[in-house]
Amino acid sequence: MVQNDPRIPDLQDTFTPFGLPLSGVYKRSYAHVTIKDRLPVILTKIIDILCQNKSKIIDIYSENAEKDIKEIIGFISQLKTEIVTNKALKPLRLNSKVINDAEEWNKYLEYRTCVENGVPTWFNTVWLYCECYMYRILAQEISLLNTMDNYDPFKYQKQIDFIDSIESVDLMIALYIKDILCNKEYNKENSKNDFLKFLKLSLWGNRYDLSATVGDPSSHTGNPLVLMESLNQNIVVNDWEVVWNIVNKKMKENDIIHIVLDNAGYELFTDLCFAAFLVTIVPTTKITFHAKLYPWYVSDTTIHDFLWMLDYMNTLNDYPNIQLLGKIFKNLMDQEIWSIKEEPYWTGPYDFTQMKEREKNIYAQFSDAKLVIFKGDLNYRKLLGDVNFEYNTSFAAALGNFQPTNILSLRTMKSDICVGLPNNMTEFFEKHKDKLITGEYAIIQVALFKI
Repeated sequence: MVQNDPRIPDLQDTFTPFGLPLSGVYKRSYAHVTIKDRLPVILTKIIDILCQNKSKIIDIYSENAEKDIKEIIGFISQLKTEIVTNKALKPLRLNSKVINDAEEWNKYLEYRTCVENGVPTWFNTVWLYCECYMYRILAQEISLLNTMDNYDPFKYQKQIDFIDSIESVDLMIALYIKDILCNKEYNKENSKNDFLKFLKLSLWGNRYDLSATVGDPSSHTGNPLVLMESLNQNIVVNDWEVVWNIVNKKMKENDIIHIVLDNAGYELFTDLCFAAFLVTIVPTTKITFHAKLYPWYVSDTTIHDFLWMLDYMNTLNDYPNIQLLGKIFKNLMDQEIWSIKEEPYWTGPYDFTQMKEREKNIYAQFSDAKLVIFKGDLNYRKLLGDVNFEYNTSFAAALGNFQPTNILSLRTMKSDICVGLPNNMTEFFEKHKDKLITGEYAIIQVALFKI
């Protein structure tokens, strides 16, 4: 059934058909809801934050920042109008003083224009592309400001998300984590069960996503270890023992595990706990974290977010367990057991099926590793090229040309796509497509390419 709307050519009153990329042209899809409602709200919140914090921003960046604030608010207001009225996407503005990947984004716009037989518009193009484009053009306009060129419009929200979770985090550490990571006589016989707990802790940490809540803070109450055990039945694909086999039997001296991060704040904390446990049970392992180059999807982790968390944890005198854990994390960084990188590919226009061709350096790093862990929904969408595969398609098949090494996805489900589902869950989600986007359900999903 076609729903007439003069602003959105070919708008279809249906879910995204199988075999096609997610797009706002399908009215019942989460892509449509995101472009119509969520993205404009996210942009409005940035304007609100700029207005509310105007005096603080001027204190930090000088009086000249007042002009920058007006300029960026004007840009955001115009961008919001272009989104809701389904205007054509524009090239990123270039500046000889700002050297980045803007030209590559503009080349990709030309490519999409050729593929789509016309300049892409917000609802009619691929959702993954236009959504990433929104964050990238926002970052570009900020980078061109005179005084606020390093401003992160989401920094306050990300920091508050972690600060508000401190009580919950302290419960978790006091009961469990500190005793393991600080125990020099840790009983390795417990490591398999503990591995599963740390893995699920990192998995369910992904529920707290400021992009999904359009910037509203998450609620962190109670003991996370108790909560996650109540959610076991909601893990619809659970390959945890396959992951354990890799970690327990396949890791060799100086092997590297890569973790492609998702959200800062509470989720990042759970990721760091999991990474610390990995190097506790396999001491010769090194962990490389991959962060975003620009503020991204509201709460995605940048290097600044990563380092801020370690510094903040070390200031928490009223929470000695968290402070101790902060010292452990910093020590792992100082010893170069942990490292963190930012590469433009994570905020570029390409998905991961194109990495082998477009970013040979990262693909080679991954090929030399034993395991790469991708956190969260956006990374999952990029792994699948944002294509709505049949739910029973194998994960390995859906990855296509992206096969550098063993791949683990830890994801709570917040978009319309999922593969590798057992028959009963395939039938369930075909009947209840609305359940694909709520974050209620999760996957621990592995594709083995290296034994």
